[in-house]
Amino acid sequence: MNRSASENMEYRKLKPEESGKYRLIRLESLQKYPHSFGSKYEIESQKTKLAFEKFIEESNPDCLIVGALKIDKLIGICGFYRLQGQYTKHRGEIIQMYVQPEYQGKSVGYDLLKATVSIGFQLENIEQIELEVMTDIKAANRIYEKVGFEECGIRPKFYKKEENYLDQRLMILYRDDNNSIK
Repeated sequence: MNRSASENMEYRKLKPEESGKYRLIRLESLQKYPHSFGSKYEIESQKTKLAFEKFIEESNPDCLIVGALKIDKLIGICGFYRLQGQYTKHRGEIIQMYVQPEYQGKSVGYDLLKATVSIGFQLENIEQIELEVMTDIKAANRIYEKVGFEECGIRPKFYKKEENYLDQRLMILYRDDNNSIK
């Protein structure tokens, strides 16, 4: 269990009984920052169960959510999943990174990402962790770089929201590069 410098903050894998808390904060993230995620609130909120709710409830070791909790309040989430293909099981991905606005800019996102990366690299045979982020989300890009992720490509005009195009940045962190993040 990791504790940040922030008082009463805990970073850990969510427990099966916390899937409802996850659902609430995930839907909040989609409502508050619709341009930051590939999913839409209107679609996800209609689902009986979100995909990661099921993974949390099943304690799936390869598909998990790490939570930032202040006392017992879930204030941030970061998802990790291992790719399942025969030739891709050595790779994991970071998804659904979100910290409630009142806790942003206080190292919660950084500590949450570090905890998630640490848990991901503890899984057997995970050699690299990847993520995708829109280039215009400056704060997220800075956090990913600070943790050690490096750009490995750009997908130009990946999203088109109304008449605006958004580029997507692909980033990667190798196990060998993760030695200083503990």
